[in-house]
Order: sequence, then structure tokens, then C-alpha cells
Amino acid sequence: MIRTRGALLLAAVVVAGAALTGCSSSDDSSTASSATPTPSASMVGGMTECTEAAIKPTLEAGLAKDVELMSWDALSCADGWAVVGATVGDGEHGAPSPFIFEAEGQFWIPKQQQDVCGTVNFDVNPAPYPADALIPEALFTEGCLVG
Repeated sequence: MIRTRGALLLAAVVVAGAALTGCSSSDDSSTASSATPTPSASMVGGMTECTEAAIKPTLEAGLAKDVELMSWDALSCADGWAVVGATVGDGEHGAPSPFIFEAEGQFWIPKQQQDVCGTVNFDVNPAPYPADALIPEALFTEGCLVG
């Protein structure tokens, strides 16, 4: 019985060691160079790029099943945030709408106006940037006052 336990323990250690070896990174220069992202002017907070290609799939995935993206009209980015101006509708009729996203690592997270625009004073024209807004001031007008 002791001999069997010892053999099982040894087998478990060998399997665990093999599994950890399979998870380790390689020092191969071709692997290392492809794993390191190259910074560019469009990089925003981490690995996310502020481009239509990076944001559009998230926007489309968040639309209701009977709503489609009819046109991508504008994209503005600042401080890890993005505002997309897009026309959405049923395919025949559409309405321009702003979509707000915040970069988190390599993902764009959709945000709702009521959650990030703060307490907007619509009695003043133009509405001033609220002190409690989360969205950057550079994106406030197009993200919060349109739509």
C-alpha cells in the first residue's frame, strides 16, 4: 500500500511538472517579437486600439436582435474612451445614435449615457460639462448631448 501511494505521488508530480513545462514561455526570439505589441498613435490605455475594426464588433454585439447597424458615421477617442456616431434601425428606417465605450485592457466596454454623462444641466445652452461626469470632457458633447 505504501509502495502504491509513493508511485501515485511520483506520477502526480511528473504530470504536474510536465503540465507546467507546457505552460512556460519560450525564449525563442521569433515568439518573443510577435508577442510584444508595437505602440502606435491609435493605442488607447493598454492593448486596445481606437479603431472601427476594434470597436465595431462590440457595438454590433450589443444591438437588439431586430436592430442593425446601418452606418458608421464617426469615431472620436480620448483618454481611454470612445464615442461612435452611428445610424441604427430596422434596415429601412434608422436614427443617428451615439455609442459610448471605455477601454479596459484589450476590450471595449459599452457604457450607457445615464451612467457616465453625469448630471447634465439642460437649462443652460450649451450644457456645461458636469463635475460628476465619467466620460472625458473632450467627448462629452458628442457622447452625451446628441441622441
